[in-house]
Amino acid sequence: MGAAYQQTALVLLGLGVTLPIFLAPGHVSGPRLGDLELAVALPLAVMEWRRMTPVLKAAGPVAAAFLTITLLLQASRVGERLNAGDGAFWFRWIVAALVAPAAASLIVRDERRRRLFFAAILIGAACHLATYGLALLVGLERLQDVGLASARALLTTTAAQVRLTTLAEHPNAAMAMIGLAVPSGVILAGRRWAVRATTWGGTGLAVLGFFSTLSRGGMGAAVLAGLARIVVGWRWRERIRPLGVVLVVCVLAAGLSALQTGRFDIDSGRFAGRFNRATLEDNLAGRMLTWRRTVDLVVERPMGAGWSSADEMGPFRALSVSHNGYLFMARTVGVIAALVMLGLHLWSAARLDSLTPLSVYLLATVFSEDLTQGAGFVFLSCLVAALAWRRPVAP
Repeated sequence: MGAAYQQTALVLLGLGVTLPIFLAPGHVSGPRLGDLELAVALPLAVMEWRRMTPVLKAAGPVAAAFLTITLLLQASRVGERLNAGDGAFWFRWIVAALVAPAAASLIVRDERRRRLFFAAILIGAACHLATYGLALLVGLERLQDVGLASARALLTTTAAQVRLTTLAEHPNAAMAMIGLAVPSGVILAGRRWAVRATTWGGTGLAVLGFFSTLSRGGMGAAVLAGLARIVVGWRWRERIRPLGVVLVVCVLAAGLSALQTGRFDIDSGRFAGRFNRATLEDNLAGRMLTWRRTVDLVVERPMGAGWSSADEMGPFRALSVSHNGYLFMARTVGVIAALVMLGLHLWSAARLDSLTPLSVYLLATVFSEDLTQGAGFVFLSCLVAALAWRRPVAP
């Protein structure tokens, strides 16, 4: 019974990261699958306690206590009180801090559990991408009725750049979820990752996700995850397999040939606009302005200001955006927690083992977008932080 529960919890944790289905369709801020998986997985912290390392045993309670103290300090300010949004936000962080060390222990210790978790992430990414096709076939309204699309999901057209969202409110967040198929695929593939179906399947999902979202950050993170896997191969002295190299070259050559001969009707201008120099400069200038504004807020309130929706902030709604998950965390949870999280993520990436592609991917995506607020990425951030204490896991 315990083994079945562990497997179920890990599957839900994996699916909750990439497939944030609405449990109450029609409600913009309603609970999602990620919130359910955190609640279901909470007993893991007790069941896995004896098998956890001393560091992981201490990590969960210490982190949860620190977050609770931060919450109480924020709530104690004169004239401030918690609302439903604050409650959901802090629930995710505190429960994820308790669950992540237990999940990390299972993933590192048991290869079958590890493969199950990453398979769930990969399947969730595929299902998330499938909602884009369903949206084009039946319309967003019908998906919203069954919880497969947010009430804020949009088909946007800006400067001839069409971007579609379903479960995520923003294309960048959607691509961050779909792009997780790349690190998950290479982790599942093991030593023969260059020729395994999971690697190519995950890569294909990421490419299709980019076609739908036009998110540069998510696609760039997927590329970095692939490069990290190559570095891991050198670290573990994996043999270069000629067949894998030939396969990669042939697939890339076939893809370029198909594009040049016009067999696929792809609007190249739509994608070129995302990499236009003027567009990139404007985007970077806007982000730097946002980062400076967020830093000013963090300096003013280093213990964090809690979570606030754009609607609640009214004319100051732009202040709710940081375009950097670590800065967002510093503004909401506090600068100490943000610095600790960043340090552990860097340490996890530096392990150069089987799980490094996940750490590199998370670092890249969180640096580019405010992802440390949804249940899925809050848990994933805590998981990668807990994995920093692992012994290297062979590919």
